[in-house]
Amino acid sequence: MTGRFAAGQNAPLTARRVRFTARAAGPLDVCALVVDTNLQVRTSADAVFYNQPGAPGVGLAGDAVVVDLDRVCPQAAAVLLAVSSDRGPVGALSTDLTGPPGSGPATFDAPAGGAESAVICWELYRRDGGWKLRAVGQGYTGGLAELFRAHGVDVDDEPAPPSPDTPATVPVEPEQAWERTWQIFEDASRSAAAFVSAHDYALHRLDEELSAAVSDPARRTGPAADQARAEANRRCDELIAAARARHAADTALLTEELRAVGAALPAAMASWDAPAWQRPGLGGNGLRIGELGAPDRDSPTLPLCLPLPLRRPLWVDGDSVAAAPIVSALVVRLLAAHPAARLDVVDTAGALSALTDVVSFAVTGPVVRDVPDIGPQLHDVAHAVDLAALAATADPGAEPPAPRIVVLAGIPHGYTRDDLRHVIRIVEASATQSVSVIIVGEDDGVTDEPLLDLLSQEAQHLPVAPGTHMADPWTGTDWQLTLDTAPDLDGLRRVVAALGR
Repeated sequence: MTGRFAAGQNAPLTARRVRFTARAAGPLDVCALVVDTNLQVRTSADAVFYNQPGAPGVGLAGDAVVVDLDRVCPQAAAVLLAVSSDRGPVGALSTDLTGPPGSGPATFDAPAGGAESAVICWELYRRDGGWKLRAVGQGYTGGLAELFRAHGVDVDDEPAPPSPDTPATVPVEPEQAWERTWQIFEDASRSAAAFVSAHDYALHRLDEELSAAVSDPARRTGPAADQARAEANRRCDELIAAARARHAADTALLTEELRAVGAALPAAMASWDAPAWQRPGLGGNGLRIGELGAPDRDSPTLPLCLPLPLRRPLWVDGDSVAAAPIVSALVVRLLAAHPAARLDVVDTAGALSALTDVVSFAVTGPVVRDVPDIGPQLHDVAHAVDLAALAATADPGAEPPAPRIVVLAGIPHGYTRDDLRHVIRIVEASATQSVSVIIVGEDDGVTDEPLLDLLSQEAQHLPVAPGTHMADPWTGTDWQLTLDTAPDLDGLRRVVAALGR
């Protein structure tokens, strides 16, 4: 469904869950109508907007509408996705429909109308047992009230504008939890990018206006010049204040959504004091590795989660002692996601002793404490995953082996070339099996080993050093990453006890 659409253009819709967002020069509210073949709602409850945030399969999520096609009412023929403005005409409008993470958006730039303050942007409709989408672009000069009346919604008065105190959320299903946090991250990133862009534009405009004010030597001084400079600064301050107010409103909505979503996340993705640690067994499809923040622009603090199963090894960059709280958090969260997982640990420095004592129920064999024992242990693990791969090939319907978590601390010291070959075999197995590999080591340049370089390039690196910065994948906006760490020993025992093993 990706690509740029023109009004009236349609295409098959293969994604089962889509997200509708819109952008214009001024603030917008998104909404949806679940309609029959005559494009009429069955009841007013089929209108989804800021005062009525959800219907079966359709709900508001921050500044977006999320449609779960499999949960839409079977009697519904279509879902109309629209925008409105309570501040006058919508103007030039750009909209996106996005599917699963990683897929490109379907984009529709609705023609800039005259006085239309509400616009139907997309229609998702049933066709031949499946779904299709159509770009629409139908505008209404009477705003949201006229749009609603045209489609059978009972409207007594113009709906009140949304309040940050009454945000809407969509229920969190464990199998979609990672997607939900990733969507919130995207919303926050786009809001932050809009603020940064508006802030930079205001400063650029101020610079141009101040330069123009002094370009004529005869008018650089005096009351007129002073007034011109004051006016330029005033306009700059107004632009920045407006951008900050919009960002603050977005942040308030996202913060409330995060509060509601955070209380419903499975343990592997939840904060350590969340209710999920009192109800083990929810699984989930994500792994929390830390939090993202941006104190300089007052953006919300976001959980950063990776999708499960892990397809790349995690490499905690640092010595074993400094990395121990991070590794402990990762292991306990993986055990929460995979309650039957088996744990293999190489820990020649003894930095992970507290962890392995608390989760001894999951450790499949003795923890490797001595360098000579590294090779035999890695050989056994690599052989086991190879056998599991052969068994799966021979009988695709057979029950898969228990998930495996492999922790390798102290790399590269004490690891031979053969050991690294075994590690690479284990990592390759993660593409087809539930094998999660956590590597701990410092890239200190002591060794010159191509296999180590290959392993490092394949891994997702998690720096122990504080103040790590990363750019989001949508707008390139800067965020500061703080890695998740396990609670103290008593807290660790408490959360592990909730695993029920």
